[in-house]
Amino acid sequence: MLISDSFVNEVQLVTNGFAAEFGNTPGLIMNVVTPSGTNILRGSVSYRFRRPSFYSRPFFYPASKDLPENKTDNFTATVGAPIIKDRWHFHFGYEYIKRDDKAVAARLLTIRETDKAQLIAAGLPASIFPPAIPSLETGPFYIFRTDVQLNKSNRLTARFNHSDQSLENFIPGGLNTLERATDTTSVDYSLGVQLASYTPKVLNELRFQYAQRETRGKRNELSGTGPSIVITGVANFGSPGNADTINPLEKTTQIQDNLTWTSGTHAVKFGGGFNFIDDLKRSAVFARYTFPSIAAYLAARNGTDLRSYTDYVEAFGDPEITYKSTFWNFFVQDDWKITRRLKFKYGVRYDLYRVPPADSTSPFAASRRFKVDKNNFAPRLGIVYSLREGKHPTIIRAGAGIYYEVPWLNMYERALLKNGNPEFFNFSFPPTSTAPAFPGTLGSLPAGSVLPPQDIDTIGPDLENMYAIHSNIQLEHAITNDLSFAGGYTHSAGRHIAVYRNINLIPFSFLADGRPVFGRLVNPSSRFDARFNNIFLAEAAGVSEYNALTLQLTKRLSRGLQFSVNYTLSKATDDAPEQNLSTGAFQNLILSDPYNRQLDKGYSFADQRHTFAMSLVAQPRSTFQNKFLRYLFNNNQVGIIATANSGETFNVVSSSDINNDGVTGLDRPVGIKRNSGTTPKQFNVDLRYSRFFKFTERYKLEVFGEFGNLFNINSIVQFTDVTVTTNANGNGELVGGLPDFKARNQSTSQDSRQFQLGFKFVF
Repeated sequence: MLISDSFVNEVQLVTNGFAAEFGNTPGLIMNVVTPSGTNILRGSVSYRFRRPSFYSRPFFYPASKDLPENKTDNFTATVGAPIIKDRWHFHFGYEYIKRDDKAVAARLLTIRETDKAQLIAAGLPASIFPPAIPSLETGPFYIFRTDVQLNKSNRLTARFNHSDQSLENFIPGGLNTLERATDTTSVDYSLGVQLASYTPKVLNELRFQYAQRETRGKRNELSGTGPSIVITGVANFGSPGNADTINPLEKTTQIQDNLTWTSGTHAVKFGGGFNFIDDLKRSAVFARYTFPSIAAYLAARNGTDLRSYTDYVEAFGDPEITYKSTFWNFFVQDDWKITRRLKFKYGVRYDLYRVPPADSTSPFAASRRFKVDKNNFAPRLGIVYSLREGKHPTIIRAGAGIYYEVPWLNMYERALLKNGNPEFFNFSFPPTSTAPAFPGTLGSLPAGSVLPPQDIDTIGPDLENMYAIHSNIQLEHAITNDLSFAGGYTHSAGRHIAVYRNINLIPFSFLADGRPVFGRLVNPSSRFDARFNNIFLAEAAGVSEYNALTLQLTKRLSRGLQFSVNYTLSKATDDAPEQNLSTGAFQNLILSDPYNRQLDKGYSFADQRHTFAMSLVAQPRSTFQNKFLRYLFNNNQVGIIATANSGETFNVVSSSDINNDGVTGLDRPVGIKRNSGTTPKQFNVDLRYSRFFKFTERYKLEVFGEFGNLFNINSIVQFTDVTVTTNANGNGELVGGLPDFKARNQSTSQDSRQFQLGFKFVF
């Protein structure tokens, strides 16, 4: 669900250690509180914008090119008022955004000028080679909320959210030309209703929500025609490979009922509910030619050699898949204030995840039935103790618990799509007489074609749901009435992380580090089950560890100043390659050695040793006798967010298929540990300045300016998003050496300095 500023009155973040009533994640809980109306008419209107002169030149943008005219317009309006005073109120919020970012870092083209010239000379239009893929984001957001006091014991709240966003040319740059452009639309609906019923000792909260999100990819007037064309390492053009897709159309129906009973020093809360999820996805239907060089492409284009390509791939069958799942939850907890200084919160939560049903006709046994793990009990315990009372108290907090992750539905989707009954599949043709002559396509699988042995994605028959064991302790001391210091330690241990392992390969030799090497031919001597090629089995076998020391200095707002300074020293390791967590290079990572998971033990993708974050809001106040000086120096506000960290990890792999399993671009050279690369140190400062003009107690105008990346620092390189590719010899050993990853001369995902100006009128 896309969130607008008009939807939000307060954001509550709860990190590890949350109570039993919350679940379905081992991470943090984000609770968004929507605004409500009041007994008087209140509202606001705001407008913020960016213009070309507000942008600094993007990093690595070609110096010879004029800077694109980036523009952003953002309008919001809110209004709340009583319908019946003291009983019935409403709030309405609206936002419209038009963001025309033509030079975002991720969309810069990296096609070489010499290659571009050859392709234009061959007949490709020069217009498909802009310096960056232009992108336009437009669309409105709405929210309507109403609160009704039905009687002295019942209050009804209802809200409706809607957003309709369109993203033109929503593709990355790199080697993609403008012909690969597609538009993405995202339409969200959400209806939520809550009935709160209460007596002096009992509070019951009955909640209902229905939400729907539909994300589609479709062609536009810039999209290429004919088949998709890839010239390896040069450029991608022709038809886009992701048009006419749905990813996803998801409908969610949720009912939850919680009851709180207060008696003496106890506040007992228990409840339960379910979340029914209905998913539909549509994959892309495409045809793609891959050429090894521009010369080979030209040979096919001019008719000299119509089969000069290295590979032709076309998609066949039904691209749509639907599946349903239901998540149940039950919990009970007690908030017990034992003494004035000691408080316990303890409870237990139970989750039952009904995953999508399997295809009982699958030729592979593990794909005929998916296990439903029914042992998801999660105890929680929290303790707060006041070590010292008085004007400057000292408080110690500690907690521990088990936190379950919801099943990765993408994992079950893959298992349904690739279960040995190929309803939708890609067929790869080598450049032989049975393959099409460029630029022809087939449309349907040729008669007599025999599918090669299929790859299988499946789920382990004993798969258990992933969970994390969190424990933490924190000591907080009040230095003054407004200043406090906190230090804490957090330990998290992930268990039953889903890890993909190829279980069908029989090794015939080994690399120097012990990794097996396999054969490409599919037969009983190279495959345990010769009916299939690769069988990727998801097993609940991964383990992770996270340890962190946190230090925090916080000042509450007083005398016009508030700030928070945070430092974290942490280390994160695991033996679970990143599957289902992202797209692109990380999407297909599997164990390097299916017989030795320890070979993949290394730093986690999210490992970051040192992290510093500071936020500050200052409202200077002066007591000048001079009325003009007093007016000039007062009614100002400055906000600063500064971050610095020691860089993030990334994987280093070879462009060759080192272990000969038929999957290229995923194998690490011998001697290179998983996620052993580290980006340069990262720094960023954002600033906001506001000037307030108060006309009366009720009417106020704010004029503000916001800087992103204030000092224009290029500090985030692209390695955090894609895997670095290097070359290796036939023995899997690194050829040459690794590039200087600490240098800042690589392409970047960091945007240059941007500024926006805004106005907000509050009444």
